Amino acid sequence: MRVDYPQKEPISRLLADTCEIFGSKGNVQVHHIRALADLAHAGWQTSDWARVMLNRRRKTVVACDTCHDRIHSERPVKPLTP
Repeated sequence: MRVDYPQKEPISRLLADTCEIFGSKGNVQVHHIRALADLAHAGWQTSDWARVMLNRRRKTVVACDTCHDRIHSERPVKPLTP
């Protein structure tokens, strides 16, 4: 009998060491929100990272240092890749 451990899924995404927003490798962190409904907060502009979370229906996103800093500063920057 196989037993699944869904709580380990974020760990495997983190160990992949890939930013889920722009695909860059290395120096990743996990950003977490309380609820997906928080992303629909009045006046909140849907950004690239919020779209990734909403499309995947996940309250976490694995992001590189640059993206994670941008999430917390809420300041848009151009993607690292063209």
